[in-house]
Amino acid sequence: MKRNYIIIMTLTVFFFFKGYSQNTPSEYSQLIREGWRMCLAKDFKASSKLYEKAFKLKTNVSLGNRYNASCIHALAGNTDIAFKQLFIVANELKWDDYNHLIQDSDLNTLHTDKRWVTLKRIVKQNKEAVNSHLDKELVAVLDEIYNDDQSTRNEMRSKEEKYGRGSKEMDAFWQTILKKDSINLIKVTKILNKHGWPDKEQIGKRGTSTLFLVLQHANQDTQEKYLPLIEKAVADNNLPKNQYAMFYDRLILRRGGKQVYGTQLAMDSSSKKPYVLPLEDPINVDERRAEMGLNSMQDNLNRWDITWDVETYIKVLPTIEARERELSQKNKK
Repeated sequence: MKRNYIIIMTLTVFFFFKGYSQNTPSEYSQLIREGWRMCLAKDFKASSKLYEKAFKLKTNVSLGNRYNASCIHALAGNTDIAFKQLFIVANELKWDDYNHLIQDSDLNTLHTDKRWVTLKRIVKQNKEAVNSHLDKELVAVLDEIYNDDQSTRNEMRSKEEKYGRGSKEMDAFWQTILKKDSINLIKVTKILNKHGWPDKEQIGKRGTSTLFLVLQHANQDTQEKYLPLIEKAVADNNLPKNQYAMFYDRLILRRGGKQVYGTQLAMDSSSKKPYVLPLEDPINVDERRAEMGLNSMQDNLNRWDITWDVETYIKVLPTIEARERELSQKNKK
């Protein structure tokens, strides 16, 4: 039996948070959390209303929340508001992920609107402005790897809904993912062995994320091998601290230890609910997360509709650790 880590898909790249306005974080956060819960329940109209209510409480809304809101409005049929949020993301926040924009199926209902052409042009211009000084040949290779890594994983939710977790279809789907991961790892290790960790000014944010994702999905031996290179990349400001935190948490769990930043969750096979894998010093985790540019545990867990109750977590932690030890032993057999 394989440990069932929750797959962090492209959407999580957008989950970075800036400072709150004068309103209390809990009020804004609670509305976003409830809105996301409604989204997961496919009640997009109710979800969109909660996001709009939340945005009235805060002037400095993160790119991630604005983009998520635009997708929810599109799914709810609120075309005008969806475009309003997308144009803020493109014009004011200078979003440049053109590939994600055109591949996101949540926005399919917007494609026939004449504003879609304008939006694509702006985001593409943003991308070209950011990428003007990059190593175009290397970036093209990394873009292909990124698309291979994420395109299949983006189908995960729809596949599970159609076939069910643990079905033979899902097992076959996982084999497709693992095959792509193996191919991508060969390509990435070739780059790293030749160039070292490329400067972010050479490959940009997307290129950096691509290297991180492929190594994040690699086996423990590979992660141990490239850990010094990754640590140097963080020290040189060529890898964001939040991505390093996710990498380090997964690696230390594989070593049999406790994660430090609380980035790793797994799905309970019985309850079908996610839970936080063993965590060191849960009481002070938000301080450590802030140091790494991560949002709070509660804000992070909102997307899974989980309440972060540190006292309850401390009580159940021994049970979680025992479960993980048992699972680790099964995996070794």
